Amino acid sequence: MAMARSDERTPLLVDIESLDSYDLKSFSTLPPALSPESGDKKLTDHDESKEEFKLVAVFVVTFDTKHGNTVEWSYPKSIDLDGVEFKSMASGLHHVLKDFIYFKVNDYYGLSCYEKISVSSIQERGARMKSVGVLSHTYRHLHLHREFLQRQVRIQLEKPGGDYGSLEEYLHHYPQRVPNPLPSSGSDPQAMQHTHPDGCFSDFMQFFGPHIFVLWRLALLQKRVIFYSPPPVGEVCHRVYCTALLTAHKLDGRAIQTEHNPQFYINVADIEALNSTRTYVACTTEKIFQTKLNLYDVFVDHCTIHTHSQYVEPLLRVSRADRERFEHLVNLRSNHLTTKAMWNGSRMEQDDLGFAEFFAEMNTVLFRTMMDVSSCDDHVMTVEAIEHLGLDAVHDRNFLSDLAVLYGFDIVVQRSTSLCCYPDLNE
Repeated sequence: MAMARSDERTPLLVDIESLDSYDLKSFSTLPPALSPESGDKKLTDHDESKEEFKLVAVFVVTFDTKHGNTVEWSYPKSIDLDGVEFKSMASGLHHVLKDFIYFKVNDYYGLSCYEKISVSSIQERGARMKSVGVLSHTYRHLHLHREFLQRQVRIQLEKPGGDYGSLEEYLHHYPQRVPNPLPSSGSDPQAMQHTHPDGCFSDFMQFFGPHIFVLWRLALLQKRVIFYSPPPVGEVCHRVYCTALLTAHKLDGRAIQTEHNPQFYINVADIEALNSTRTYVACTTEKIFQTKLNLYDVFVDHCTIHTHSQYVEPLLRVSRADRERFEHLVNLRSNHLTTKAMWNGSRMEQDDLGFAEFFAEMNTVLFRTMMDVSSCDDHVMTVEAIEHLGLDAVHDRNFLSDLAVLYGFDIVVQRSTSLCCYPDLNE
């Protein structure tokens, strides 16, 4: 029989400046990102140079009825674009009229915008399909190019094989259009746009509900995760983006590498490379990946999370602690909806950055607590410490033990002596 939980258990949200070992206090408001008067530092470093915004290539991909996906044009010619024609025009995309795709090709991250229009040409079989995309060294700012790419793919569809000058000019001059310095004040909605694509984290939270804490555990443990969905692809790419974002933290004193290696859209051509990739999060439109058990730890079919591993299975359970943290997050969001009027009616900026800050704060407290425990004489993380973190002393014990091993913390996670535990609440 399940026992009611103590009211002393608090969500894993704290005031970092007042941390004293793991004597944590509840965070009763959203993180500073949602406070219009806040000027605190955000997840991104707003002193970063314009070099990070530089694009390395721009290209146009077309579907040819005889040759399939083909690179119609690219610039500069020195950049290896092998495979970009299949990444930027995903399998099954001919079923939709418009889409956008994040992907990784060679050492570059890319974003492309796709569109299909009806034509009277018999040679083109009544339809013309193209993608226009860019490549960069980082994925963090690619969403800033989406509006431009959407306009350009329409131009290329209406005037195929025409002028590519505007694409070439964009590649050369885009960094000069970036504001410098980037805004750092929480009162400036533009700061949001340098961190996340429009509304993606809000949609991510609503789509997965409390299961977002399952994805959080998987991401921190650097498990291999594949999201599957038929086209359109863009929203599923956002799920990859947000899953990678769940690992963010704010520890400056010790480098903790939590990067989850986002691959974004993948296809069958990536199978060999993925087979030797230790950790990644990706998405696909090809259901055949579900049969490739050696390639992943978790396969997410729409919103259903599957695993073939008995070791990963316990991580997929949604505990009462998970649901309480999710409810806490939802309540915090609701309490601050009235401030949206200060953001010119935009739906996403403060919500998205607030959700991201929620997880950054949560991870910071978790890692700092583990660091403090590892420096103690007995190296024991007690049940009380676990519960003060807002975690479940039973369900999260193995998660914490695995986390300690992965990140090199010398701790022992105490086993709960309670005869009763809180039940899984999976639906």
